[in-house]
Amino acid sequence: MGGSRRKLKRSRAKVCVGLPRKKPREFLPAFDLPEALAAAAAEGGAGWDAEGSVVKNYAAFGVVANPNLLGAHSRGTPRLVQSAPLQAPDIAAARAPVPEFEPIDPGSDLENDDLKSALGKKRKDGKSAPLQPLTKIQRVCIGRLIEKYGDDYKAMFMDTKLNAMQHSVGTLKKLCERYHADGKIFVYPL
Repeated sequence: MGGSRRKLKRSRAKVCVGLPRKKPREFLPAFDLPEALAAAAAEGGAGWDAEGSVVKNYAAFGVVANPNLLGAHSRGTPRLVQSAPLQAPDIAAARAPVPEFEPIDPGSDLENDDLKSALGKKRKDGKSAPLQPLTKIQRVCIGRLIEKYGDDYKAMFMDTKLNAMQHSVGTLKKLCERYHADGKIFVYPL
C-alpha cells in the first residue's frame, strides 16, 4: 500500500533557489553615482553640451561612454574615436524635406528575377512572377469548387464541405487563377 500523499508533501524538502546573502543586514543603494559625476553636478561646472557628442559629454563628466572599451579609454588615448557619424548625427540632413512619393528601390541587377519577385521587388522585364502550379490535392479541391460554383467565389467560401481548408475569397481567387493558368484541367479521384 502506498503512503499518504499529504504526508509525502509535508516531508519533502522545500525548494531553495538562491544562495543566502553573504551580508544579509547590509543594504546597498540601487544605483551608485560616480564621484566625478556627482562632484561635477554639485559644482554646476560642466553641464551637458547639446551640440557635443555623447562620448565628449561623458568624458567631460569623467565617465566612460562605452564600458566595453574601458581599457582603451583608461589608457588615456585621446585619439580613440567611436564612429563619428553615429555620435554626432547630421542635423541638416535630418531637417531636410523628404519627398513624399520617393521611388522604391527596384533592387540590384545581381538578384535574379525569381528572388526579386519573392522579395516583392520589380523584375527586370517589369512583369510579375509566373504563377506556380497547384499541387495534386489543391487541383482536386479547387477543381471540385470550380465545377460546382464556377466563378462565384463567395459561394465557394461559404461551402465548408468542399472548401475544407476554409480559404478566404481572395485566396480562392488566386487559387482559381493558378488552376486555370496551367491549361490542364484534370480532376484526380481521391
